[in-house]
Parts: sequence; C-alpha cells; structure tokens
Amino acid sequence: MENKRIHFIGICGSAMAPIAVEMKNKGFNVSGSDKGFFPPISLYLEKHNMGIQLGYKKEHITDDISFVILGNTVGEKNPEFLEAKEKNIPILSYPELLEQYLVKENSIVITGEYGKTTITSFLAFVFSKLNINPSYMYGGISLNLDDSVKINDSNYSIIEGDEYNASPIDKNSKFLYYHPKYLILTSLLWDHVDLFPKESDYIDSFKKLILKLPEDGILFINKDDISTNKIYPISNKNIKIINYSVKDKSTEYYGEIVEYKDGVIKFLVNNTYKFETPLLGEHNISNLVAGISLCLTLGIEYNNLYSVVKEFLGAKRRLEIRYRSDKLIVIDDFAHSPYKIKASIQAVKKSFPNSNIISIFEPHSMSSRDKKTIQWYENIFNNSDKVIITDIYKKEALSEITRLNSEDIVKVVRNNVQNTIYTKNIDLIDSIESSLTGNDIVLFMSSGSFQGMLEKYVNKLISSK
Repeated sequence: MENKRIHFIGICGSAMAPIAVEMKNKGFNVSGSDKGFFPPISLYLEKHNMGIQLGYKKEHITDDISFVILGNTVGEKNPEFLEAKEKNIPILSYPELLEQYLVKENSIVITGEYGKTTITSFLAFVFSKLNINPSYMYGGISLNLDDSVKINDSNYSIIEGDEYNASPIDKNSKFLYYHPKYLILTSLLWDHVDLFPKESDYIDSFKKLILKLPEDGILFINKDDISTNKIYPISNKNIKIINYSVKDKSTEYYGEIVEYKDGVIKFLVNNTYKFETPLLGEHNISNLVAGISLCLTLGIEYNNLYSVVKEFLGAKRRLEIRYRSDKLIVIDDFAHSPYKIKASIQAVKKSFPNSNIISIFEPHSMSSRDKKTIQWYENIFNNSDKVIITDIYKKEALSEITRLNSEDIVKVVRNNVQNTIYTKNIDLIDSIESSLTGNDIVLFMSSGSFQGMLEKYVNKLISSK
C-alpha cells in the first residue's frame, strides 16, 4: 500500500476506528480526531498506537494530508472539514475509502433491515477458516474474529451493506459503493425515517443497489419476509435469483430446525446437510441458512462447512449472554427495531420456555423515537412476562412535535403485556431486582447502552458471585 497520510474526522465511530487501524496496518500514516475518547473504542485505538487528537481543530488539518475521511456524525460546520475544503484536500466517506482499497472483484454484500452483522461476520469467519483469505468489513464485534475490518489479497470481499447515507455531505446509501457480485437481501422493512421519509424512498435505495449487480451476479432473497417482495419488478432481469427460507420447503435452500437442546440448535438444510449451532432463535437459523446458501452456491463443500458453523459464536450484542447463574440469565441484544425485538424475545422464549422473561427496551435509534413509528410497538413484546421501557435517548435534542415519549410506548405495549412500566435509566437496576422471581431472563434490547446501566448491572452481579 502507498505511504499516504490519512486523517479521520470522527475516528471513534464504530466503523471508522477499525478501518483507521487497518489502514495503518497496511502502511498508511494515519491520524484522527474526535470530540471525545471513551472505552471501548479509546482502548482499542490506544492498543494499536493510533495518532488520535482530542477535539476538532483546524490545526489538525496539515498540508501533508493526502485525503480526509469524514465520519457520519460530523456536521458540515466542523472546523476540520472546513479547513480541508479550504486547502482543497480530497474529502471521502469511509464507504468511498473501502471502495478503493477493500472491495474486490468477487464482492459479497449483505443487506436488509436485520441479520447483516451476523451473516457478514459468519461468512468472514467461514472464508477465513477455509483459507480463502477474504477482505471484509462489518459493523459489530465478532466473538470469533479479532478484527472487524481486514484488507487481504484474495479476489473476495465480504461487506455489511448499510443503507444509511455515506456521510453528511454524501446522501448516497453506503452500500452503493460496494459493487456486489453476490448480494444477500434479508428484508425490506422500512427504517431510518429521518433519511427516508417515505417508504418508497427506502425501497428505491435497494433497487439502485440491485441494479449494480453484473450479468453473472446472484441475488439471494429471504423468502420468509414478505417485505422482500417490494423489490419486484427487478430491472436487471437476467441476474440469477436464489431464495432461502426456514418456512418454505419449495425454496432453493430450506433450513429446518430439528432439535433445541442444552443451548444448541440442530438443523437441516435441504433435508440433507446437518448442522448445529449455539446461536439462539429461528431468526439466527435464517441468518445461517443465508450464509450457507451462498457458500454451497459458490462450491464450498459441506464437509468443510459443518465444523465452521458449529464453531461460529455470532456477534457481540446479538443475544449475547453476559451473565448466567442457576436463577438468572442476563442477555444483551442490539435489537432496536420491531422485527428485531420480536425475533429476539421469541428466540429467548423458545430456548428458555419456563423462565420469567423481563424485556427491557431503550428507544435509542432515530426511528424508535419518532411519533410516526408508534404503531411499530404493537404486538412485538408479547412473549414477555414484564416489559420495562426506559428513557428516550437524547430526548431533549428532539422536537416535541416529532418525538415519542416513553409513556406513549408503554400505553401501546400494555394493550398486549399488561405488566409494562416506564423506568428511568438511573432507577433501572432497582426496577429489575424488584421484578425477579428466582427463574428469570433479563433481556436488554437497544442500540445504546442504557446510559451505562447494563454494564453496571452485569458488573454488580459478577462481583457478588
């Protein structure tokens, strides 16, 4: 790689930090700035001896910088952004950087409202274990791989395809820079209402992505989610389409659960290939079937796949068991949309049918805090014995006209789960402890951290063991 200097504005982003580290590993001179540095990202950057600068200052933008990477949380009035413009230094989004240095001829892109991180990290793990040596990028933390971004020399890349805008100055969806040859579509459930005010806008972004598939490209579609039907008609009709399912036996790849036992799910693909996994829930079997479908289509042999599927532990914060005793299990899950919440609770109920399930939800994502989405909360907590709705994230930063309140959500959820309450984050641990019966699952669901209360609760349990 060329010894160029790159500066990351907003280096502490969950994708920006590992990308910056990997560019440094490849020989680039990398620096970065952010308004604050906090664990775990700060520890990660320090571990890799990154040149990080506190605060945004125009002095950070020096003449020797080859190009600047602009983080998605950075405003257009940022002094470093303005200084880079003044100096005519090229300004890229991180998807544009990946397009140049990570995306390969055989580009595998995983997209949709849910399952992206799990499927992408699964495929990265499979390809790495089988010495295919892929380049890859996904937005979470794998429990199998040390890095979430890797640039290698093979002609395969595996990327989590996010539909959100590439940067504050580039409203194109990130995934449009990844040029898929193989594309997995898990769903088309309308999300990011701040960026896509109409559902048709959301669907159109995916149609643009599918149009990028070459004639010999393959589109893998989750047949179980009826929202994927909205992708039709497909303009580039000559591409090959492969459907996968855990419900419809007529699809090209069909996964069937045959046993839940001792925290392990055994399942069959096409009534022929036997697999087992420690991941919880039917939705994770669907994620694995998506990845297995692609692997088998590309000629990876079943004998090589079986052991890798068994070893795959999933991604951090995806139904991750953080604490376990005879009386209590605490699970951390990234669920922040209706489908994810419902699927996560169903997965826990199926795996622990006799336990008292306390579902805790923090409205953190933009869509989960918007009044337009209030109907999303109907019927999604139904397998819970108790539901706790916590504080709206950054409530004061949102307009009263558009903002949901926690009490509004409680009213809707209570129609199906009578034992639903609102609790401030600061009072959350007391609320949980007063709800315990001696045979409990405490399921935290949010794209946030409950203002640190999740970690505080887990640490309290561990220290009292």
